Amino acid sequence: MMPKRLDPTTLEVLAETTCGGGGGYGAAEYSAPGVYRSKSDIFSFFARAGVPARGQSSTRKWFVLESLQELNEEAGGDLAPPGIERVILRLANPQEYRGDMNTTQELIGHVNGVLKLEGLEVFLEGIKPRLRQVEASAPPPKPEGRPHEPAPDFVKIIGEPALGTVLVGRWQEAQKCMDAGAHLSAIVMMGSVLEGVLLAKAEANLPLVNKASAAPKDRTGKPRPLQDWSLSALIDVAYEVGWLQVDVKRFSHSLRGSRNIVHPYVHRLEKDSPDADTCAICWQVVRAAIADLLGGDKATTAGSKP
Repeated sequence: MMPKRLDPTTLEVLAETTCGGGGGYGAAEYSAPGVYRSKSDIFSFFARAGVPARGQSSTRKWFVLESLQELNEEAGGDLAPPGIERVILRLANPQEYRGDMNTTQELIGHVNGVLKLEGLEVFLEGIKPRLRQVEASAPPPKPEGRPHEPAPDFVKIIGEPALGTVLVGRWQEAQKCMDAGAHLSAIVMMGSVLEGVLLAKAEANLPLVNKASAAPKDRTGKPRPLQDWSLSALIDVAYEVGWLQVDVKRFSHSLRGSRNIVHPYVHRLEKDSPDADTCAICWQVVRAAIADLLGGDKATTAGSKP
């Protein structure tokens, strides 16, 4: 007898869980607990589960989902198609999390939230994951939302409480947009936080930033007023004077590029739209930039060298 195929929504949850969310706004923007898996990590995960990864999409979630959809059509197995069962059991295996039982139990609870609707449940027998049949039931309601990451101490960077309050609001709004799936809006907020911090920092250190070779100049060679500086120039100057590390500079330009599709014409030319993965990456960029700025001013006075 052919086992029951899992519902498409169950497969979607399994796909997001395989991609990993880490429980916060880290490298992924899925609500699943566990570890973040890059595309190459996903291939390795399927290999450890003993099943083929046959997705075609370049996006992690859809690649995994396409693979699961194919596995869901397999014959054999007692409770679920055999390939699907192997994926579920590997997701619940403590070895996937280096023996971290807190993460393992959190993930098992997450997966069981949809499996119990199918009349299935994954559990640990010692340290070995098993799948069993149970009476189909709905999971108890979860608390709404997830804790947001507290805003950094912007005033410590810019020394201006009023602007610090504005930036805190945008930091919080970016996370609300991510929660709501408003990816472009979230990235616009992230870009505004980065630009606001860098502009205020530059304004407080005007003699220093005006000496930077990356500072925008007018026809006479004099530095342009700060209000005429682009985010690109602010990033380059912040790197030159030692406020940002080289990798943060590079990724900050990527965030700037994603933010620029707020202009419909640019959006049309780029033929691309930010998704949850884009948001997660951009969030890491903003966090890294703020961490650099909070981590010690390498050049805060005129004449200092990076």
